[in-house]
Amino acid sequence: MKRMFSEVEMCRDVAIPAKQLKKGHSPPHQQILTRLLQDLLHEKACREHGFYLAITALKSIGNINSTTDDDNPQADDVLTFPVSFTCRTFLPARGNIMVGTVMKVLFNGPNGAAPAVLISSGPLRYAYLSYLKMPDYHFVPPNSEEEEEPCFQKDDLTKIGVVVRFVVLGRRFKVSPEKRRTDVYVLASVEGDDTLGPVSLTGCDRPYM
Repeated sequence: MKRMFSEVEMCRDVAIPAKQLKKGHSPPHQQILTRLLQDLLHEKACREHGFYLAITALKSIGNINSTTDDDNPQADDVLTFPVSFTCRTFLPARGNIMVGTVMKVLFNGPNGAAPAVLISSGPLRYAYLSYLKMPDYHFVPPNSEEEEEPCFQKDDLTKIGVVVRFVVLGRRFKVSPEKRRTDVYVLASVEGDDTLGPVSLTGCDRPYM
């Protein structure tokens, strides 16, 4: 089974306006590292490695490349630094077991699909748990008189409540080219394994109810 967490070596060009670098109060290498962190935070993830979690080592900063916008002579020169670094990444794969927090119970899933649960786990915003993948649970609609939220519940009243352990069935990527940003979503299941489902509260033998 593929590991979710990896340590990978990456190389990329970091661009900083020359004017900003000259007037900066911090050392140039610190400004380069800060810009690199900002770029990774904005991009969030990539298809090959998944979510960027942390830069664990800065291996090298290469020689400067200077570029000028020929169409706009008044524009500031941009200095580009090739940077080599190691990064800790997170990419869920089919068969991985994860624990997440229930974010929302859907009355009707996307595009009119059946009820489902949306779960978040760390940088993963959405794991989609369909009612088809929790066959021992039935959907309980909201009760406005008793102010109860919709939920999925077993016959013994155990609910898919706050924290859930699930297995990853598959993943998909959402790429926004105009924003230079990538996000990752997964399909989840609590079917076929007694260890999957609601996670007990600390110090309590009973599952979340």
